[in-house]
Amino acid sequence: MKNTAAFVLAGGRVTDTGALTHRRAKAALPFSGHYRIIDFALSNLAVSGVDRVGVLCQFRPMSLMAHIGNGESWGLVGRGREVAVLSPFQSEGEVDWYHGTADAVRHNLHFLGDAENVLIVSGDHIYRMDYNRILDAHRASHADLTMVFKHLPGSDLSRFGNARIDDSMRVLQYVEKPEKPLSDLGSLTIYLFKRTVLERYLQRAFETKKDNYHLAVDVIPPVVQEGKVQAVLLEDYWAFAHSVDTFFESCMDLLRPEAGLRMNEWEVLTNFERSGIGDVPPAFIGAGASVEDSRFSPGCRVLGNVTGSILSPGVIVEEGATVVDSVLMHGVTVDKGAALTRVIADKHTRIGAGAVCGVRECAVANTRFPDLHRSGVTVIGRECHVGAGATVGGNCQLFPGTGLPAGASLPDGQTVLDGGAQS
Repeated sequence: MKNTAAFVLAGGRVTDTGALTHRRAKAALPFSGHYRIIDFALSNLAVSGVDRVGVLCQFRPMSLMAHIGNGESWGLVGRGREVAVLSPFQSEGEVDWYHGTADAVRHNLHFLGDAENVLIVSGDHIYRMDYNRILDAHRASHADLTMVFKHLPGSDLSRFGNARIDDSMRVLQYVEKPEKPLSDLGSLTIYLFKRTVLERYLQRAFETKKDNYHLAVDVIPPVVQEGKVQAVLLEDYWAFAHSVDTFFESCMDLLRPEAGLRMNEWEVLTNFERSGIGDVPPAFIGAGASVEDSRFSPGCRVLGNVTGSILSPGVIVEEGATVVDSVLMHGVTVDKGAALTRVIADKHTRIGAGAVCGVRECAVANTRFPDLHRSGVTVIGRECHVGAGATVGGNCQLFPGTGLPAGASLPDGQTVLDGGAQS
């Protein structure tokens, strides 16, 4: 994809995923053990031949910066290849945060070099795509903008961009997060612009003097009305880590071959040194352990019982402990006799001996995020400590650095915030 540069939208602060993104950008969320969600976008760009990639992120970008490094893990270094994390910066007479996705792009147009086309993709979507498909359609149709959509029958399209297209795949109408959908097509936040078109409409949006400027609201609709916008469809697996519930379901899809999430075939690349497996021994499964339908990373040590779960590097499951349908991130320790069911345990948490976390079914939604966290999964945030014999119900969230004392109980749907306050 020569003459094409890319921006990855890695986001500002996101509250939809609660404790999981309280201290990190959503694109930095661990996935499938030793990967991060942004690896999908970066890998797609790398295998598609995009050589110049800017990652737009302003909320706690340090973990992304450390993970991406100089781009060597994706072949994005040397001989004109480059990847950089582009955070807000100070310029002459101007010191401010990004005010939306369009504003973030506008502030970094200098990064594009002499590229004629600009590819913009989301950093928190899970899918595999060769972006040359988009470029071919873009050139063949002489489009100002080419967008990727997916048929999402039965989905809540009020969370997506929505379009109406004709038989030639031209976009006739586009609305962001409509109350009444135009069709079952959801935008996947994959846009290929002619650079001149993008710059013109960004400038027009900026001249409106709004507080925030977003591509899907302030740029794309007028391009659809006045220019030529083409659609490309993705028919394969795609997931959006929109909430705790959707993130958990996409993790579980790794263990369901019928779901179509085929990471072993997708050429997903990552920074193995930063992922925790650069210098660790293979996973160890003890003689008395029981393991079924699970995915392990190097460095795990399993002496207990694990079923239908995903274990990241450095996870320890002690003798007599049980882990069922759960996602354990880096360095989690499950002490003897503890039991986890439908739990996401973030990095470096510890579940004390005999503690019981999570339930098989829960009818009480999380009271703090009732529309986004209701599937029953329980989230134990980074560096939490659940004391010995404690009990954590379903749809609960423990924010990073919190926990429960030994023998304590947290009812279904409750949240433990910073400082130990509950809601």
